[in-house]
Amino acid sequence: MKNLLFLPVIISIFCICAEKQKNWNQYLGPDRNATISEAGITRIWPADGPAKLWETAVGSGFGGASTYGDEVFLLDREVGEADILRCLDLATGQEKWRFTYESKGEIQYPGSRGVPTVDENYVWTVGPRGHIHCVDKKTHQSVWSHNLLTKYGGELQMWGFSLSPIVYNNLVIVAPQGETAGVVAFNKLTGEVVWESRRLTGYRFHVSPTLGNYGGVDQIIMVSSCVKGDSLSTDEVVSFEVNTGKELWKYEGLNSFASISPATIVDDKRLLLTECAYNDKYDPVTVLLEITKEGELFNIKELFFNTEAGSKMHPPVIFENHIYLNSTGNPLQMTCITMDGKVAWEKKSAPGFELGGLIMIDGLIINQNGKNGDIHLIEPSPDGYKEVGKASFFDSKKSQAWSPLAFADGKLLVRDMEKLVCVDLVNL
Repeated sequence: MKNLLFLPVIISIFCICAEKQKNWNQYLGPDRNATISEAGITRIWPADGPAKLWETAVGSGFGGASTYGDEVFLLDREVGEADILRCLDLATGQEKWRFTYESKGEIQYPGSRGVPTVDENYVWTVGPRGHIHCVDKKTHQSVWSHNLLTKYGGELQMWGFSLSPIVYNNLVIVAPQGETAGVVAFNKLTGEVVWESRRLTGYRFHVSPTLGNYGGVDQIIMVSSCVKGDSLSTDEVVSFEVNTGKELWKYEGLNSFASISPATIVDDKRLLLTECAYNDKYDPVTVLLEITKEGELFNIKELFFNTEAGSKMHPPVIFENHIYLNSTGNPLQMTCITMDGKVAWEKKSAPGFELGGLIMIDGLIINQNGKNGDIHLIEPSPDGYKEVGKASFFDSKKSQAWSPLAFADGKLLVRDMEKLVCVDLVNL
């Protein structure tokens, strides 16, 4: 009888876990930390790597894929003309439908940006020129839209918007980093503004917001970078209560430039920041903060401040109290840092991984070389770099395989500047 009473709880937990394995429905995955467990991947690859299930041509760009159910979603781009939300079949790669809207003009490093956020009924995307759309998956049409650039002001930076929305209950949250608002929450179904934060002290760069909980309070954390040599801008990492936009706390010690890597939640007390343009130079930095709450006040404490390693493009992954990241200082190298800020090892020989992305699946790291697109299977260890597999799926002479990776239903989705590839990590 007691076992029967616990059965609904067990079923609920099983369903939640199963949904997470099936859906990589946003930037950095279901928990927005580039990590997933109990996925059942094969831990040893054959000499020529895992099997490629399919590939499809994509336009130039850096927009990563997301998945929901048996579908893949990618914001593609016709350079200089339009943004294209594409829906592909996860099993075959065949395009099922697309939604296209005009977006004239181009930016440096032209092409797509951002990762779509998806639920059962809708897709939310932000294009490189600031267009946010909510698209109905049944009608394949836009339900509502805004242009974040024109709505909130400011200049379009040379690399445009690189922004992946957060959906929280009835809200969709983005960071336009404009003249009149830094972070904004819209009603996810109507597009009506629910709250707008103050203007951030930095400029419009390329960080997406992070959702965390400190002191029992759900909050949106945003990294805002300055422009070097501009006395009108300063750095800040700032937190807003997720339902109201009330400012909770800020940290001003990062001193970064043109940030791309978002803040990483370690647990309910620690927050990790990393960057590779620090202190007026192209130098790395990684900072671990402790965030606690006393009464209505939040206290911020630096647990470590490491200037030996920092990631420019992608956030680190964390495993067994160690931090693994593609450090984009000089030289470019994968690095392991302890939770007290010490460098455990640096991989100084090739591959350098450049600005490639990495994810952790079942306690194994898959790291993509940002120069040639190769993927490497790595066993995380504080003792040193341990590669256990490698595969090559790209032969383009174009570099810049810089997009975030995605994984769902046993399948890895990786891309370069010309194609998106689906790799089977279960049935080798």
